[in-house]
Amino acid sequence: MDGGFGQTALWGLATLIVLLPVYFVWITLDTRRRRRRGERLERSWGGIAAFDEVWRPSVAEAMAVWEAEQSLPAPAPVPGDGPGVIRDGRIVIEAGRSADGSRA
Repeated sequence: MDGGFGQTALWGLATLIVLLPVYFVWITLDTRRRRRRGERLERSWGGIAAFDEVWRPSVAEAMAVWEAEQSLPAPAPVPGDGPGVIRDGRIVIEAGRSADGSRA
């Protein structure tokens, strides 16, 4: 083992320098392709979330509240809703209107 740790670190750095631009080009092309198709873009924010948790805890807390608000479930039907809840074997959830058709 002539080179030891220094040679391994140098090869690791060289690999990172070569692969990092490839990764960014890949992400850019993937984003363009998804936007052309009309798909919703969702990326992982794991690395940024860890940074916020350590250096800006108020931002991390605000992000956690925002994520919780984005994933609120639809209201479940209750027994008093009547026969209009299940139509043709499908559950129908009507949000924002009352039984008489007016806004709730």
